[in-house]
Amino acid sequence: MRLLPSLLAVAVGSSFAIQANEAESSVERITVQGDFRQQSVQQLSGSIAVVSEQDVKRTSAQHLDDLLNQFANVNFTAGASRGRYIQVRGIGERSEFVDTINPSVGILIDGIEYSGLGISGISDLAQLEVFRGPEATRFGANALAGMVNLTTKGPTATPEGKFSTTLANYDSRQLAGQFSNSLNEQIGYSLALEQQYSDGFIDNAYLNRDDTNDIDEFTGRFKLRYQPLDTLALQLITHFVDQDNGYDAFSLDRNRTTLSDEPGQDQIRSKAVALQADYSGLPFATVLAQLSWLTADSDYGFDEDWSYVGIHPDEYSTTDRYLRSRDQLTLDYRFVSTPEGKLGNSDWTVGLYAANKSFDLTRQFWNWDLWQADSFVSALNRTNAALYGELSTPLNAHWTLVSGLRLERYDDDYSDSSANAIKNHDTMWGAKLSLNYQVNQQALVYVLASRGYKAGGVNGDALSKAADGNLTELLSKASFKPETLYNAEFGVKGSALDQTITARVAAFYMWRDDMQVKGWLNPDSGPQFAGFIDNAGSGRNYGIEMENRLQLNPQLAVSLSASWLKTKLGSYISLEGDDFSGREQAQAPRFQYSLAADWYITDALLFNISLQGKDAFYYSDGHNAQSERYELLGARLSYQLSNWELALWTRNALDQDSGVRGFYFGNDPRDGYEPHMYEQFAEPRRFGVSASYQF
Repeated sequence: MRLLPSLLAVAVGSSFAIQANEAESSVERITVQGDFRQQSVQQLSGSIAVVSEQDVKRTSAQHLDDLLNQFANVNFTAGASRGRYIQVRGIGERSEFVDTINPSVGILIDGIEYSGLGISGISDLAQLEVFRGPEATRFGANALAGMVNLTTKGPTATPEGKFSTTLANYDSRQLAGQFSNSLNEQIGYSLALEQQYSDGFIDNAYLNRDDTNDIDEFTGRFKLRYQPLDTLALQLITHFVDQDNGYDAFSLDRNRTTLSDEPGQDQIRSKAVALQADYSGLPFATVLAQLSWLTADSDYGFDEDWSYVGIHPDEYSTTDRYLRSRDQLTLDYRFVSTPEGKLGNSDWTVGLYAANKSFDLTRQFWNWDLWQADSFVSALNRTNAALYGELSTPLNAHWTLVSGLRLERYDDDYSDSSANAIKNHDTMWGAKLSLNYQVNQQALVYVLASRGYKAGGVNGDALSKAADGNLTELLSKASFKPETLYNAEFGVKGSALDQTITARVAAFYMWRDDMQVKGWLNPDSGPQFAGFIDNAGSGRNYGIEMENRLQLNPQLAVSLSASWLKTKLGSYISLEGDDFSGREQAQAPRFQYSLAADWYITDALLFNISLQGKDAFYYSDGHNAQSERYELLGARLSYQLSNWELALWTRNALDQDSGVRGFYFGNDPRDGYEPHMYEQFAEPRRFGVSASYQF
């Protein structure tokens, strides 16, 4: 732990060396968009990582998946064509097969909730923020461990546009375009369109195809801003996503060659509309409101036996398919105090949040050799309402006390085709208390305590199989309780006034009560497993994360993000009798790092290189299969010519096999169904060429 004092000294020392009376206008401010007030990341307590459009370009990222490896203490799982579930500091889900879950780490795009959908094209990204640690006061139950907040580009006062195209191996193509302008001083608009294609990274030896795990995604976003008054700004936001991806990722031979005769699909069609209002006509507060609606229909399925008819002794052949529909309506309405509206000398925020969400599922499990279908239908309607508030109280010229509280009520109404009808009600609360010492404009030291929460739910899949098989052990898992998370954190943020040095460090210790873990049971020793959420005992997650940037000279800059994490499961014994108590938690690598350098060889020629590393981690809380440690090397050489930019790039240049999902069980008849670890791998070596024109 000698590293921590050194990093703190760099962060604070670099800021103390700056004269306090230097001009504030020379400071480059990275403003956090997702907090109650738009503040500099260097002046906001809590561990927050920020990625700009330039950072995306540096790594040649084309999707949110491509960005996540560069964040300290952030991981993700796939189990589909894209990574849908994110883990922060070792906390987060890995899948959602049957029953609806409350994510531990949510995703917001332009303020619209996309948690669990994993649809996030980034060609029009303006800024991406990752909040680490409980953020219940701000975001509620979807931020038990953190929140990913993505803001896309919007209207501009003058015409601006960009068109880009990318060609890469595996027959990959991407075409994107954005344009923004204003019709007059009151009305502005922006439009962004993106199409991605790829054959994917799987060879299906049985079908003699190389596109059974393909990517075919279209994303469209439109914004219309209208300012009828000097004190009122309205913005209409619309999103449309059409994802028609294949899904054929798991191999009996545990490589990138599959034997499926019925490869699956991962299709999502999503539409969203949001209306934002910003009213500053009140003397005491600014009113900020957003009303949003989202609907998403998905068709997710796969070849359940990963093979073809004839390979199994009894010639069984099965497919599993999940047809989902999701509708949500949310309202977030808050008052943010003005300088004239302070309570004494305290800034304040008061808000109301309300939502209604419905989740409908039809699961079709088809046994092809017997020509029998097993269907399961469920419906969940969830309504919730929350009151929240935050108070920022200066104690003197340097010290500030920030306190926040959120009270939230959940009402769930669940029913399914097995005649289960269950109502759940939870009242939960989250809080934040932070003591901040603002050394000067560039340096902040803070001590933070926060409490997060996530809702409980119903194990409908387990209940239906228990009813069919009279399995009392599954009946005991009918519902699972909410989980709470307590976080204690100490952090330092500092930067030089000319931004040649930037450093952010946070050390944390977190307690998890009634932690929700995923369990599996095979009720009939056949192909179908019963999945359920269980509550384990208290867990522990503690560690450190840091982000540093050093401008060595005008031509060369180096950045480093790194984390160390230690986790521990509470008391947890699975239904099959395996004791995992005290073991490390799933998806929690002990260390992660991302090292990058930007070298301007000439004014027009730029070379970027990055190295991202991740330690081994357990794939599940219910088995001991682990990923391999890996390093990912990337590079990009770009040339700027007037409005044109041409780039050659590579990702995973060393062709490392990095796992993004893993299971441990027997599924191969050729070795008598001996248990193995089966993994889904992220992309192999990628290389391509990109061209863009910006005006």
